[in-house]
Amino acid sequence: MFANARLNDTYPLLARLSEPLRPAEREIVGREREIQQVLAGMERPELSNILLLGDAGSGKSALVQATMLEDHKRLYLEVDPARMISEAGDSNLMAATLKGFFDESEQYVKDEDHELVLFIDEFHQIVQLSDAAVEAIKPVLAASGARGIRVIAATTYDEFHLHIAPNQPLVERLQRISLAQPDRDTTVTILQGMAERYGVADQFVDDHLFRQIYEYTERYMPASSQPRKSILVLNAMVGWHRRGRSMNRELLADVLQESLNVNVSFKVDGAKIKQQLDAEVLSQDLATSAVARRLQLSVADLQNPDRPMASLLFTGSSGVGKSELAKRLAGLLFGDDQRHLIRFDMSEFAEDSSLQLFRSELTKRVWDRSHAVLLIDEIEKASPMVTRLLLQVLDDGRLTDDNNRQVSFLNTYIVLTTNAASEVYRTIADYAPDDTGSGKQLMEYEKLIRRSITKTQADNRFPPELLGRIDAIVPFQPLSLATQQQIVKNKLRELVQEVHVKHNVRVTINPRVLQYLIEDRADTDSDAGGARAAVARLTSEVTTEVATFINQFPAERRVGIDIEGEMVSDRKDLRTSDAHVVVFAMQ
Repeated sequence: MFANARLNDTYPLLARLSEPLRPAEREIVGREREIQQVLAGMERPELSNILLLGDAGSGKSALVQATMLEDHKRLYLEVDPARMISEAGDSNLMAATLKGFFDESEQYVKDEDHELVLFIDEFHQIVQLSDAAVEAIKPVLAASGARGIRVIAATTYDEFHLHIAPNQPLVERLQRISLAQPDRDTTVTILQGMAERYGVADQFVDDHLFRQIYEYTERYMPASSQPRKSILVLNAMVGWHRRGRSMNRELLADVLQESLNVNVSFKVDGAKIKQQLDAEVLSQDLATSAVARRLQLSVADLQNPDRPMASLLFTGSSGVGKSELAKRLAGLLFGDDQRHLIRFDMSEFAEDSSLQLFRSELTKRVWDRSHAVLLIDEIEKASPMVTRLLLQVLDDGRLTDDNNRQVSFLNTYIVLTTNAASEVYRTIADYAPDDTGSGKQLMEYEKLIRRSITKTQADNRFPPELLGRIDAIVPFQPLSLATQQQIVKNKLRELVQEVHVKHNVRVTINPRVLQYLIEDRADTDSDAGGARAAVARLTSEVTTEVATFINQFPAERRVGIDIEGEMVSDRKDLRTSDAHVVVFAMQ
């Protein structure tokens, strides 16, 4: 083996810039074919150099270590590119350093009558340093067989395409061997070997937990490679086990929660999903039932693992609670309806030229927050090219970003909203109001709604090809005046509480204010904005007046809100109303 003392004296560069390759710390499994490829490549009489290509963590170094165990006639050294760059001190001097290093390597082969294998991981670091460095490497690679030196370089696909592929003469001097990530069975075998080595094999009755580690890391760590990501998770579990935890699914869930903020144990109570949604979204019984039923699959972990967790089409008039239900869904699933709700207004992506911007923004935001409710508002306004991009997401659950990274959508709940089929909802609002949103009328109109959605035209055209990819169509009942009244009443109550907390001012609201906002100022058209429009009126006519009063009279501690003038809702003979909101100091 390598005599370090002799190297320091006789081969100073070789000693400083490389060291004997260490044996693998674990058994290498599932790489028998690749090992034979490397060995055969090094037996070539000319151009006997290897370039290993694989994602970070796929086991490139481990493959070389496994090859070393079967190759008894060569000495394997691992070259440190960072140390080599530091030794050169300057990119212009790198060529001289490389030449000196390879000259010493050749001298060692002659003196010791022992061939060398130089393993250079992160090979792109040397290539990208300078053109002179690349030119210094080429002669060595060209004459490697005759000089008794074999080079095994390793890099990722991204770095290869960026730094190495453009230099065709360099590429031709390297035999490329691609390392695919190990499959599930191979990864499970690796984990079993690691468990033996860690002394915890007796904690596993069978390979079920190992398989869960593989499945969860595939789903929740798409940017990392096997087997590294599974080994890292097992390693973390062993750490907790040594502190007294049992090796089970609960520990696996906690490890993924602490390292990735992933709730794989899905703490949502399946029996209470609908109850929790109904508490926040009023009079939409059919809609919350449809969503709750779909979420049962996620709670049971029985959804299609190759597609997003769920894809839902919320359809109905404006202001009936579609966006609100998406928001509450994010809060229910992830405990945060702000950070875990990703919203896109598709009217901003109506032109084909916006495709790249949409792809960039979509992949960036999902990469940053992979566990989220993805709200695609007013999908019918999107460009057809943008729609086709969404088809890919719904089909495959993956999309490539600007950095050529694969972004996973497998952990997102995708909600698309549409105002298409508004004429059907207008009919329901006119002839079949339903205070509870039980959906009796909606169920009668279900086929008509679906047919109407697919027949929308021009700028309001819903892409019918999306319907085949959607898990569920969720119709929203037009809101009756009674429901709008309850929503606005809740908002008025919130206003009273907010003013008291922030300004120590007690607010008293006359019931006529609610009547004015809902009946006197309401638009009966189902497309007029529903509860959203009523809340907007509250903000512009009530909240703004309260804020103005408080700013003008900061010493007042009791404030009243009332209506002055006659309301049309009180006198049907009035064609117009002079009623308006007034805010005043109370004694």
